[in-house]
Amino acid sequence: MRRVPARSATGTAAALLVLSGTLAACGSPAGDSGADKKSAAEICPTADTKGTIKIGMSSPLAVFAPLLLGIETGAFSAAGIDVKIEKIPSAESLPLVARGQLDAQMTSLSSSHFNTLKDGVNVRWIMPMDKQQQIPAGTPVPGYWSRKNVVGSATSPDLSKLKGATVSTPTGGTGVSGLILDNALSKVGLGIKDVKLSAPLVGPDALNALANGAVSAAWISAPLEVEAAKDPDLVPIAGYAPGVTGTAIMAGRTLLDRPEVAVKFIQVLSKVTKQHLSGDYRQNPNSVRLLAAAEEVKESTIKDSALLVFDPTFTMDGTEKFADDLQAFALKRGELEYDKPLDSANLIDTRFTKAAASCTPAVK
Repeated sequence: MRRVPARSATGTAAALLVLSGTLAACGSPAGDSGADKKSAAEICPTADTKGTIKIGMSSPLAVFAPLLLGIETGAFSAAGIDVKIEKIPSAESLPLVARGQLDAQMTSLSSSHFNTLKDGVNVRWIMPMDKQQQIPAGTPVPGYWSRKNVVGSATSPDLSKLKGATVSTPTGGTGVSGLILDNALSKVGLGIKDVKLSAPLVGPDALNALANGAVSAAWISAPLEVEAAKDPDLVPIAGYAPGVTGTAIMAGRTLLDRPEVAVKFIQVLSKVTKQHLSGDYRQNPNSVRLLAAAEEVKESTIKDSALLVFDPTFTMDGTEKFADDLQAFALKRGELEYDKPLDSANLIDTRFTKAAASCTPAVK
């Protein structure tokens, strides 16, 4: 079985610096189709709407399930949408989106996306993926884990014990995973500045470093929380807050200029979500089989992993606040090329999910 890396695909701070320079030189693909001026009601697809969408994706992560299932089940092909996946890290795929060599990214919102906004590159967040639900403390989920001899019990861990401790994040403290750590520590009067960040660790390396004491806390990515839960000495301490998680389809000009194709793409995602990801899909043998094949894991991993929730409307509600919070954190961390916040709404385009929900369905 091939393990997948960390959920957040935001890249390291060094990669962001290289990326920002690359994007500034890219600009947006030439041409103005006027698509930006069309309302949601004017971008409805039809049964005849067809097109190819090239998407950059780091790995087949569980939080990308609707997209993976759309491919695995042949739903995109049946709708006349040819989805081509390029397996490439987010920091490498964003410049390709900016240049029009890729149409979109399946990624996590990151500092690099705000720098593209500052540079005037036309990349927009057009839909989210999963919605985090409220979960009881101690539930084994992807996120930060520690050891009982450091923070105590899983149901009431004492994060103040992490002051000065070594913590591993998949991104070196940037992006969503850094924000989650900072928010968790803020509840005990600390912040990310009060811990020592190790070199980024992902996948089995992060779990092994935590288990052998090399770090006091580490981000454990899906599906490795299943393995972490088997160790009685390990405890989950912080994860995604309820609501928007930052998983996103970031579209470039070559897709934004074909809004009907983008809307039909989302309608397919909505269809497969309703069919295969409703309720506790882990109890549906067909859904488990399809997900295991799409995510390249064993069926037992799907059954044992934390339940994810996908809203088939893919509403953009909450995305602007999430973007505002992430931008504020990135500014505080010095990850951005500017020192005054930009309007996060300019990074978000809600027309596509609105049209997908309100237009007559163009997929059977």
